[in-house]
Amino acid sequence: MNRFENTASLALLMGGGSLSGEIGKIIDRLHISPAGNLSRIFSEDIRVAVMQVLRKDYQSLADYIIDMNLYVADAVNRRAQLVCFPAYTGLLPAFFIPQFQSVLPQLRPLASTGLPDIEDLNDILSYFSDVVFDVYFHTMEALASRHGVYIMAGSTVYFEKDELLHRAFLFSDKGDLAGFQDKLSQNALERALEIEPASELKVFDTPLGQLSILTGEDADYFETARVAKNLGAQIVINPNVFKRERTAVGTALGINMRVQEACVYGVQSVLVGDTALGFTSKGAGGAFAPNAFLSRKNGILIETSGAMQPDIACARLNLDILEKKIPYIDDKNPELMKRHVDRLY
Repeated sequence: MNRFENTASLALLMGGGSLSGEIGKIIDRLHISPAGNLSRIFSEDIRVAVMQVLRKDYQSLADYIIDMNLYVADAVNRRAQLVCFPAYTGLLPAFFIPQFQSVLPQLRPLASTGLPDIEDLNDILSYFSDVVFDVYFHTMEALASRHGVYIMAGSTVYFEKDELLHRAFLFSDKGDLAGFQDKLSQNALERALEIEPASELKVFDTPLGQLSILTGEDADYFETARVAKNLGAQIVINPNVFKRERTAVGTALGINMRVQEACVYGVQSVLVGDTALGFTSKGAGGAFAPNAFLSRKNGILIETSGAMQPDIACARLNLDILEKKIPYIDDKNPELMKRHVDRLY
């Protein structure tokens, strides 16, 4: 049994009215006009925005919506057509709810596991799930429609009926749900919460190319990107958080390595700051391309700052060159090979 009060009390935060209606009123006051970034789409020039989102406390529903709009508006002003948010973006609305703020101390990590008390976390997620998810979902679909861009809205953890899911969402420039992808792997927290990994990897057919979403650690496994590539993916989006600061070596792993193996583009968005899930996320996001297309052979097209502050970086992706056959590139060292792989000689 959930040890918190009935969720109906949360409706008072919306003034007792319709949640989607209240979100619509707030967005109306922002006077957003479609920028027309998708009026002309060229496969050799797809413009993608990578979001580095700072987790912060909000004072109200309007404060949260205004902040999300600032990210999208900045990306749109840079001519982005696809805007990518990080993992756990869908939990951000919880931070304007006073009841949630009051139970945050219960989510401090335990010394024995490094994780919050799982029973407390499960109860808190259950209690706030409906209203937090609805705010997140309706805000993202409205921003996609008003700005006229595709938004990969990051991921969220929420209850659908009695099942806890970790799911990422993609919205079209009309505000329609273009698709969703459940996380394919489990980390320690997801195992403790008994979030079952998905068994299906999807590819979304959009005017901006064939898109696939690998959330968090899903991009750490070569099989996922290979399956996405075999299904036709051209851009693999990796909404992520990092439990430790990213290094140059770390940047070469994960989605960057998958890009090199599968010959696709990779886009990694990140959340920075205290996640309230027992850890602080640090690190930079970026866009990545096969080394064969780059003068600097590090896979990096662009990166965000990695600092504890909001940031956006935009990249232009040429999907046509993915069709080119890439010659095998290796670093031959015959002397080393003779010493360590003598059976080949």
